[in-house]
Amino acid sequence: MKSPGPVYPLSLKVAAHGICAAVLSGLLGWRLGELFGLGQWAPVRAAGIVIITMVAAEPMRRRTGSHRFGPANRITLARGVLVGAVAAFLGSPGGPSQAIWVTGTAAIALVMDGLDGWVARRSGLASPYGAQLDMELDSLLMLVLSILAWQWNQAGVWVLFCGLSRYGFVLAGRLWPWVARPLPEAFRRKTCCVIGVGGLTAALWPWPWAAAGTGIAAVATSALVLSFGIDTVWLFRRRSEAL
Repeated sequence: MKSPGPVYPLSLKVAAHGICAAVLSGLLGWRLGELFGLGQWAPVRAAGIVIITMVAAEPMRRRTGSHRFGPANRITLARGVLVGAVAAFLGSPGGPSQAIWVTGTAAIALVMDGLDGWVARRSGLASPYGAQLDMELDSLLMLVLSILAWQWNQAGVWVLFCGLSRYGFVLAGRLWPWVARPLPEAFRRKTCCVIGVGGLTAALWPWPWAAAGTGIAAVATSALVLSFGIDTVWLFRRRSEAL
């Protein structure tokens, strides 16, 4: 009997896109490391963002059988290079020049966040894989920004809720199946995410008032606490219903 072929053949096109983006991100991280004295691990942190995003979204691509890597996903990877450039500053001491560069880069990545979805809808190539790729990158951007806000003393350790909340939610879904119940579409969820990323980006700006960054970070964190709280209550009330 002839043995069956692989259930899921690796798409070389998707792998090639990921490799090119990771290499580009690593080179940018290396250059930023030279300019800002970020240390030898800056290229690794930068390239790691692209690699983690691709790996985290891969299960969705396998489930949906998507082998197309259209223009919208390329825009997402371009955003990944920018997010990698922000991640290169993790562990750095901060300072006005670094803060200005990080906030500018993160702001561009945030503006591009709506572009990939628009292109996907316009080209008729919107897919669960593209949405997952975009969500994984958004989560990493939120995590990186929250860590920087904490490391650069713009907010207390509570700001890490912004970056860890989504991963905690996923972990809770593994422990309690009712947490993993699909949530209904909600514009509020996307709005709070934008407030979170935008607020953390603004909090990193070198404001002349010491408390400005902390206040903005608090607004961003509050928006995400509210959004996750509403979803948690909705799920808890339906915990006894069949999935």
